[in-house]
Amino acid sequence: MERPTRNGGYEYLMDSYQFYNECPQCGKENIQKLDENSWFCLDCDWDNLSAISNDNDELISSLLHGDIHSRRIAAQSLINIGDADRHIATQADTDILINALDDEDSDVRYFVAVALGKLEATLSLPKLKELAENDTSALVRQGAITAIEQIESDYEQKQI
Repeated sequence: MERPTRNGGYEYLMDSYQFYNECPQCGKENIQKLDENSWFCLDCDWDNLSAISNDNDELISSLLHGDIHSRRIAAQSLINIGDADRHIATQADTDILINALDDEDSDVRYFVAVALGKLEATLSLPKLKELAENDTSALVRQGAITAIEQIESDYEQKQI
């Protein structure tokens, strides 16, 4: 593929599309494709996503009030929770995130479910269990199941 450059010539581009059958970090197959160039692992939180520079208030505002594209980007960035360099949401945002589980877009619901799992948000368990059983999207159901397992596992470990 080629594209014009500023000086009138052409630059040949290599196809940057990468396909992952398994996670390059943990080797498990629980890899989720977001688009042609974006992937993440539900097991170890590896991802090849670029850092999101928005601060927490802008992110939450986009999640609540943005158009569908803005809500998807905001929700996608939430999967970076727990990464010290890209920490986005906190426990204080749990209520807002639980409300976002009702978003009309399945991608938004999926990413928010995964984020709530990473936040160990026990208050979200009833809604996540509802999504795991009833959501129309298989991806959302899987994200909710993963989040439930993570929250319940973390809760059990804290009880020991």
